[in-house]
Amino acid sequence: MRWVEPVPTSADLTLRQLQVLAVLRAAPGSTGQQLAEALGVSTPTMSGIVDRIASKGWLDREQDPQDRRRVLLHLTPQAEEMLAELEVPVHRVKARILDRLDEDDLRELARLTDRMRDAAREVEDERSRDAAREVEDERSREAADA
Repeated sequence: MRWVEPVPTSADLTLRQLQVLAVLRAAPGSTGQQLAEALGVSTPTMSGIVDRIASKGWLDREQDPQDRRRVLLHLTPQAEEMLAELEVPVHRVKARILDRLDEDDLRELARLTDRMRDAAREVEDERSRDAAREVEDERSREAADA
């Protein structure tokens, strides 16, 4: 990232807010709880971040039509435009770097990227299984104590 020229952004935009906007761009209609899980923060912390982002006009809240207790979050056109502007210098640098790789290098890069994605999914699956196992173990202990 040190090769990316400075990008003029709002002084109000923090790295965490940018992360939230990026997650919402990839997964529109996420809830605050889903965002908190994705970014590894508590739900109350995410609630504060979402409130600050919404006050800047960068996201909209919508009640879930299937479950009125849930609030779905969406980027506003203003946030979409801001994110697109932030991507321009990053894409420019990526292109300059990738232009220096030949076809074999690009194929190998794609293969390794796919493998990293698969490995990350394996780790996430293991974490989910471990968490489910912990819940089941706790239930078993509670049942034995009862």
